[in-house]
Amino acid sequence: MKILYLLFAVFFLVLQSSPGFTQGISDPIACRRAGGFCRRTCYPYLRSIGICGFVQSCCRRWVSSERHKGDITV
Repeated sequence: MKILYLLFAVFFLVLQSSPGFTQGISDPIACRRAGGFCRRTCYPYLRSIGICGFVQSCCRRWVSSERHKGDITV
């Protein structure tokens, strides 16, 4: 029976997520905290990570991992 209570506690902790990850970016302050900035559209070298308002998107610089493939040596 003690294991059952432990399993319920572990199950509860697994399903509970931190509030910062469940809420999306929906205002300019949250956008700045996430390292982004507000623009009407995100250019190809930027990616959208949320919204800043009705018309603006929260954009952050996007770095492709393809140009770093040659950096790893074995």
